[in-house]
Amino acid sequence: MPPAVHVRRCARALAGALALLLGAATPAHGAFSGRDGKLTYTAANGRDRAVTLRNPDGSAPRRLRTGVPASTPVFSPAGRRIAFSGQGRIWVMYADGSALRAVTDGLQPASEPAWSPDGTALAFAQGAPGARHIAVVRADGSGVTTITAGSGDDRSPAWSARGIAFVRRTRHGGDELYVTGPLGGRARRLTRTPADEESPAWSPDGRRIAFSSGRPGSRTVGVIPSAGGRARTLTAPADDAAAPAWAPDGRRMALTLRAHGRRRVAIMPARGGDRRAISPRSVDAGPPDWQPAGAEPVIAAAGDIACDPTSPDFNGGLGTPSLCHQRQTSDILMTMDLSAVLVLGDAQYSDGRAGAWSAFDSTWGRLKPLLRPVPGNHEYRDPGASGYYDYFDGAGAANGPAGARGQGYYSFDVGTWHVVALNSECSDPPARNGGVDCSAGSPQERWLRVDLAAHPATCTLAFWHHPLWSSGISGENGAMYPIWEDLYNAGADVVLNGHDHAYERLAPQDPGGTRDPVRGIREFVVGTGGRSLQRAVAPAPNSEVRHGSYGVLQLKLGKGGYRWAFVSEAGVGFTDSGANACH
Repeated sequence: MPPAVHVRRCARALAGALALLLGAATPAHGAFSGRDGKLTYTAANGRDRAVTLRNPDGSAPRRLRTGVPASTPVFSPAGRRIAFSGQGRIWVMYADGSALRAVTDGLQPASEPAWSPDGTALAFAQGAPGARHIAVVRADGSGVTTITAGSGDDRSPAWSARGIAFVRRTRHGGDELYVTGPLGGRARRLTRTPADEESPAWSPDGRRIAFSSGRPGSRTVGVIPSAGGRARTLTAPADDAAAPAWAPDGRRMALTLRAHGRRRVAIMPARGGDRRAISPRSVDAGPPDWQPAGAEPVIAAAGDIACDPTSPDFNGGLGTPSLCHQRQTSDILMTMDLSAVLVLGDAQYSDGRAGAWSAFDSTWGRLKPLLRPVPGNHEYRDPGASGYYDYFDGAGAANGPAGARGQGYYSFDVGTWHVVALNSECSDPPARNGGVDCSAGSPQERWLRVDLAAHPATCTLAFWHHPLWSSGISGENGAMYPIWEDLYNAGADVVLNGHDHAYERLAPQDPGGTRDPVRGIREFVVGTGGRSLQRAVAPAPNSEVRHGSYGVLQLKLGKGGYRWAFVSEAGVGFTDSGANACH
């Protein structure tokens, strides 16, 4: 199927990019209409307050170890990350508890995070109680922006494509609901009642806002049209109900009910009715949030990443205007809901020795649990790529996330896709410090044929360091012909490479380099991870797009196809996006 391709080259000012980021027109609670997943809430037993996951039927409770007393956990729009507040800061981690990091600096108290609809930013309450305002920070921890101001006390943000709802303490001393735009501006008052309103939550379609109202001990949960109008009460004052959270399908709500001095998480129909507690009586629980489940897996990829930390161009991790942008490209990853990050070789310059990995580890290594690497030629400047295997697999370990030591090839599944990692160090002289053989009949090539036969997936992606074709330093790399032929014969769809320090997209090709829109494999060269950029040498025959800017390739892996988007570092503005069906 011919690709639907959109290429844009435009220079955007930083403010314009922020406006685009925060004004994305996506569904109200999440970036897709997900099915109902797990619930998250905090559970306190004594002084210990931990983020907890639990199925909606009350089964399979799991406490996530954060090392931080947690409050108000919320799922990202694709359900893969959780943000929460603790120790006066906003924290983000993946839903399994990995890759925990703070995204606010703690200089001002920060609480009550709420994700943007596209998952790239967070709104939160900033400041001390009584003088708080609503602020926004990018999910990589940069670009804090204040969006409400004045003498009031603003808190409890909830973000939708229709705006940010929040609670404001008014001059008469009551707490009312307001809505403002994602970039701030004049706030619109939504409620005018004698009672205090709390905890706004947008419905998935953005048409309604659930909230709690009243004094502690007799609070009720209600719903009001987001455009304004009459509110409808869903619970009785005796329930002391609070903190509503919509199910992703909009049919149910989670909320808290208080009895005997403790709060319990419960579920009820979105129209009100019977409430069923799912958290135990023995802990104080809440407030809850509901995971949107079933999103397409998203992966990101790039190679040729981190400068040698002893290089003057490293500049203490800041780099220069043209070199050592590993921090900037890793910041892009921090804004994405990812299932995996493919490291396309030459992760750490200049030789991948054990003592040099600090530059990579402090940037891309922030997502180490998600990293799926392949080695490049610079890793093999350290004999046997010893430092590479030590970093990814563990010091002296025989096997691990980078595959078996000395082999470096392995496979795994992402959603319905089969993904194959290969070692292309055969492309350099075999005598160079322990590279592998890629020729027909070699151990790696035989393993590949067996692996592909054992995983007859509709969609297959392979990645390694040295491209078979490119317009840059590699030109045509015949060492990988047998590998490409095996992939072509198995119906593979996508190959990702690095080595050439640029972004390039080539048309689907057969093993002979002939354009083949029916069975051909599309190759992306993504050597844009941060080390340096290179000019084209000679245009490859089937090159469709080539550009020299730092960034990562994002791939959304659907059941029968994929969508790609090259995401440049902040302030550059080059993008390349499109879609293809699988073979």
